[in-house]
Amino acid sequence: MQPEDIDGVEAAAAPILEPPVMFQKPEPEREPFWDYVDVLLIIGLLFASIVVAELLVMGWAYFHPKLKNDLTELALPLQFVAYALVYFCFFLVFKLRYHRPVFESLGWRKTGYSLLAAGFGGVLLAFAIGVVASFIHTPKVATPFDDLVKTPLSMALLALTAVVLAPLFEEMVFRGFLQPLLSRTLGVGLGIVLTAALFGGLHASEYQFAWQYVAAITTVGIALGILRAKTNSIIPGTVMHGCFNAVSVVGLLAAKYIPHK
Repeated sequence: MQPEDIDGVEAAAAPILEPPVMFQKPEPEREPFWDYVDVLLIIGLLFASIVVAELLVMGWAYFHPKLKNDLTELALPLQFVAYALVYFCFFLVFKLRYHRPVFESLGWRKTGYSLLAAGFGGVLLAFAIGVVASFIHTPKVATPFDDLVKTPLSMALLALTAVVLAPLFEEMVFRGFLQPLLSRTLGVGLGIVLTAALFGGLHASEYQFAWQYVAAITTVGIALGILRAKTNSIIPGTVMHGCFNAVSVVGLLAAKYIPHK
């Protein structure tokens, strides 16, 4: 088929012009924007920070012999230091590599989900896990928390740590940082389950590696992971986690200070 003649001139095939860059639709940003290299970076920074912290504790104990055999007095202060180090590691990686804020990047964003419902769900979840624990004959084991309720100050610090700080930073690390990355790679369902398994494994040493406790905490992690996926925010999960822990703290105090007949 011959090209058409326009005023005796053979028409040339018109080139296809790309639209100007300013009119091109930008590629959607990868969600989450971090990758597994960042996981290794943060693990490495945390490990280095923990080594430095342990050296400082050893130095402190050297000048305070009483602490050499019993570090209970430093347990809660060290927990505060650990959370500060976690934030510092995220700050270094997110700010230096991506120029992004920490909390917003990890899912600390507003959502339409009722925080009252999240808190009530945490309480119900605590009682449900307690019922299941009784059916699977969960053993009574000594935990690090048993020695942290000796004084009113230690009780207050324990409550603050368990109800506010631990939920916040654990949700940042697990549901804010790891779950979105694993879900992007493996799918939402497997991402939730694998994150919950890591969450349960992290707490295993606190309960002498009894499988019943690990299974219970993993189940809690699955519930928190589902809430994270549903709301795209770690705020409801942090509230649910805090209320779940609050029931445990109340139970711990009741077991220690209310006389049993």
